[in-house]
Amino acid sequence: MENLESIHQEVLRICSNRLQLMPVTLKHPFPERPVRTLGLVKLDGQVFSSDKLQRIVLFTMQPPFYLKIYSTFIRPKLQYDLPVFSCEVVCMGSKKKMFLVDAHRTGGAGIKDYTPFFDRLIAIRDQFPDLMRFSKVTGKGIQSVFSKAVCQVTIPPEMDGRALELFSRYCVAYIDLIDAAEPLAGDDLKKIRSEFEAYLKTVIDHDPGMKGNIILFGKKGGIERALDIFYGL
Repeated sequence: MENLESIHQEVLRICSNRLQLMPVTLKHPFPERPVRTLGLVKLDGQVFSSDKLQRIVLFTMQPPFYLKIYSTFIRPKLQYDLPVFSCEVVCMGSKKKMFLVDAHRTGGAGIKDYTPFFDRLIAIRDQFPDLMRFSKVTGKGIQSVFSKAVCQVTIPPEMDGRALELFSRYCVAYIDLIDAAEPLAGDDLKKIRSEFEAYLKTVIDHDPGMKGNIILFGKKGGIERALDIFYGL
């Protein structure tokens, strides 16, 4: 049976067929076992870049109990004014998983209109009513930046295959968007840079992954690692 634990292999399959992936050397290479956890928590993953993408992140966190987190994050280079693509899979024992996938603006309205892209995602999502009946969205904190195409569900194991299918179709649609992207310059680039800085503040203040890094490595070390891994900053 297909399962969400194979999601990073699926990302590599889709991206490797369409993009030239280049491994990124991090300031703090994987794997890491934070001293604050006495080495009990393992952080691991792979990070790539490409011609148009600043980061393609495949990240896992394994605490010392029945929980494992798989994070996927794709951030285009700023000059393309593209949405970011993100996915979280949280395996909670053997009976349920939280699955979230979205593509969203990095703050503000940007310059380019991606309404057809988001409509394409919504049309895909509408083909999964069996999956979406498990939907759980609060609209608070970091969820305020999510798009109208977000899929956030807590599902039993038998829905893994459907979640993976939806994810694959979202990811293909996103790579199609990357292929067609053209860079901005001048005042347009200044505008989206300013919007991105505001978005980044929301991430630092509210993103659960950022908060987790701060718990594991302290404020300075946690923010430094997260910005390096996910944003190339």
